[in-house]
Amino acid sequence: MTIFAILVSKTIAFAIPLLLGALAGMFSERSGIINIALEGIMIIGSLFSALLLTRGIMDSPLGQEHPQLVVLLAIFVSAFVGGLFSLLLAYASIKLKANQVISGTALNIFAPAFATLLAYSVISIGISSIRFPRGIRITPEVLGIDMGDSPRWLSMMIFDNLYLTTPISILILIISFLVMYKTKFGLRLRACGEHPQAADSVGVKVIKMRYIGVFISGVLAGIGGFAFSLANGTMHKPDVLGYGFLALAVMIFGNWKPFKILFAAIFFSFFKTIAVFASTLEFIPKFNLNNVDNLYNILPYVLTLVVLAFASKKSRAPKAEGIPYDPGLR
Repeated sequence: MTIFAILVSKTIAFAIPLLLGALAGMFSERSGIINIALEGIMIIGSLFSALLLTRGIMDSPLGQEHPQLVVLLAIFVSAFVGGLFSLLLAYASIKLKANQVISGTALNIFAPAFATLLAYSVISIGISSIRFPRGIRITPEVLGIDMGDSPRWLSMMIFDNLYLTTPISILILIISFLVMYKTKFGLRLRACGEHPQAADSVGVKVIKMRYIGVFISGVLAGIGGFAFSLANGTMHKPDVLGYGFLALAVMIFGNWKPFKILFAAIFFSFFKTIAVFASTLEFIPKFNLNNVDNLYNILPYVLTLVVLAFASKKSRAPKAEGIPYDPGLR
């Protein structure tokens, strides 16, 4: 049961940044803008949340008395910075009508270089990784729960990788579904991604909706970057290991629908967890390799290619995604 608890706990931890990244891509593409820059936005969100948490705030009276309030503040910072960074993509894609894939790729190249430079400037020359302080994990003591008589595996499964980003992400998932399918805003956003000229003809401000869609995308991806750092050892690095691109695969596999995206995120994160614990899990084949971890580390990415090869045939992307809006077209 201990191994099972560890696998479940870590799978959920890895699924959270994938879920947030895929929801981010969904909002952007539903508005008609392809957000290839998810990778870069996640790096920027992780960077500024790490800078906030390492500037002595956890040692302040506020951090000592209310550490989860400080973590919540870090989440807001990552969301705000991610939203601002995504506006660069929005301006290039909407205002300048630049190629959306190239614009997003440029931001992906810029983000790790900027993160490394800023970390060198703020922390120390030669150090690009920023470790988060202790005390940011949600424990039974934080919630006032006595786990005394409960089995150890239950506590491990629930609390070993539980951070404030987890319940917030579940809340974001529910809100995303309600906004996308139960509100006028969601209907208008989807219309802008399907047929912007038709939406414009009934009074929808397509340009404004696309800016909002990309900004929401940046907000969610920024939080996803913070969640990724927490899942991968509570340390910011100027790299999210391709999670931005994996999130796009999860979005396509989930057919641009929130709850399908959730199941796709869990699917991919499970194999990521297997890769992390490959050398210690007795039930998986080792293939007589000295370092089987290297083999299983590529598994999530190989599965991405395989799943996309089959799932993309049934997936239906928004018809107008990637196409600059021209009010004169009908």
